[in-house]
Amino acid sequence: MVEVVGTAPTSAMVITKFVYRHSWKTNKSIISLVEFLTTGNLQIIMLTTKKNNYKFFLILLSIIFYLIGSYYKIFSVSGASGDFEAFVFNNIQLFREDLIYAIKNYGLLGDANYPFFYIFHAYLNPFSQEAESYLFSTLIIGFLTYLIFSLSLRNLEIKLIDSLLLSSVILYLPWFTGRAYWGTSANLGWFFLIISFYFFIKVKKNIQLNYNNKDLINIFFLCLFSAAALYVRVSLIFFPIYLVFYFLLYDKLLKRKFYLLLFYSILSIPGFFLIFTWGGIYDHANSSVVKEYHSYKNIFKNFPVLLNFFFFYLWPIFLLEIKESGIVHVLKNSINSFILIFSIFLILNFTGHLSYLSDYTHGGGAILKFGYYINDSNNLIFLVTSSIGFSIINFFLKEDYKKNLILLLPIFIIYGFPQAIYQDYLEPLIIFLFFLGLIKTHLFYKLRENIFFISIFYIIYFFSTNIVSVYFKNFLFL
Repeated sequence: MVEVVGTAPTSAMVITKFVYRHSWKTNKSIISLVEFLTTGNLQIIMLTTKKNNYKFFLILLSIIFYLIGSYYKIFSVSGASGDFEAFVFNNIQLFREDLIYAIKNYGLLGDANYPFFYIFHAYLNPFSQEAESYLFSTLIIGFLTYLIFSLSLRNLEIKLIDSLLLSSVILYLPWFTGRAYWGTSANLGWFFLIISFYFFIKVKKNIQLNYNNKDLINIFFLCLFSAAALYVRVSLIFFPIYLVFYFLLYDKLLKRKFYLLLFYSILSIPGFFLIFTWGGIYDHANSSVVKEYHSYKNIFKNFPVLLNFFFFYLWPIFLLEIKESGIVHVLKNSINSFILIFSIFLILNFTGHLSYLSDYTHGGGAILKFGYYINDSNNLIFLVTSSIGFSIINFFLKEDYKKNLILLLPIFIIYGFPQAIYQDYLEPLIIFLFFLGLIKTHLFYKLRENIFFISIFYIIYFFSTNIVSVYFKNFLFL
């Protein structure tokens, strides 16, 4: 007798075979999952989750610190409170009342920067009519600078939580936060500059590729915000200079170069209007502040001070190099440049050519002022750290001479012009330049691989610097 499929015995065999096959597949999946969870992978997941919780806690702590600092802003170490009370807020009101008069007589306002800062707040900031609401709005601008810094890091393929953590170190910077709390021009200048960095990173990704329509948009906003930064803080002209050289040297397409120069030409019209109105690059008829306190002769005098600022902000990065390659390797690569510049500084110091370093009543930076406090009459701590700063710059130049030179040389020249250079002039600029990879060095890639470690170190470092600076200013009267 032949059975037909569908009768009892055959159906049982087919069903049994089907159930067995699929239950075995299910069992294999369960077994694989169990093996995955019991071979250390669960521990990795738990450790990653725990680490992310720590990161989130540090981000939240940084934001809280920034907000608490704004409540106690009277203790901030920057000179921003004096600027706000002396002229900043009053000048904004003057621009609102009579724009033409304010521009024509800009020298009377006591500000060496260009007037876009006042125009922006007088006409584009709806909270600038009352002092308290104005200061709240500049606090928000400072916070937005932090967020856009984080987005710029995201453009470099850094995870969101890591970008928020790494960028949060600027919320501990005493001079950056002080300028945000008191709403001076530096706060708005950094805001526009970080936006231009954001668009530069986007453009740079395509610099070796064929032109597309997104390039036009990104180049336009790059030019717009870097020009806005310049019209707020004249010293930020270093970045447009760098961009022109960068595009001319490294962009293979004439079209992108053309649009960059075209947009800058259009955006230079307000600058030429001011020159025509004032009869020069500043309103010298009503003020001698630029001629009196700015000169190319100060470039060499400010050279060791600028080196010191680079040391102050970047020395922790070299812990990564020491960690990986050892201190002997690091010393071997930097000892010659250190000995050379330190010897030159010592000769200049003992022949009296660096005596001005002992006479700073304003500016000079934290390390120089610390030397004053401990009676370092020969400024040896300052000269040693400036020499290390020189070795850091030399290290960068050896890694990529051309790209780093066109970035760093304009900075040293332009920031060298003032008679007295303050540390807040370059805070958080140096952090921006390194963390965003504009300074070309392999240490940037080590930074990306060690974000948690370097973020914790910088948070502790800048938190300590902030607290000590507040103590020095408010209780030791330095």
